[in-house]
Amino acid sequence: MPEPNFAAFGLWSCLTIAVIVVTGLVYRIYRKNRNENVTS
Repeated sequence: MPEPNFAAFGLWSCLTIAVIVVTGLVYRIYRKNRNENVTS
């Protein structure tokens, strides 16, 4: 029964990638805002 395993693997892969991308974007925006506040 490889079908459920592939489905679960694809689901967790998409979820993990989404979490990493969102975390990276939030971190970049937070760092950008902090730098602007420090310089101004």
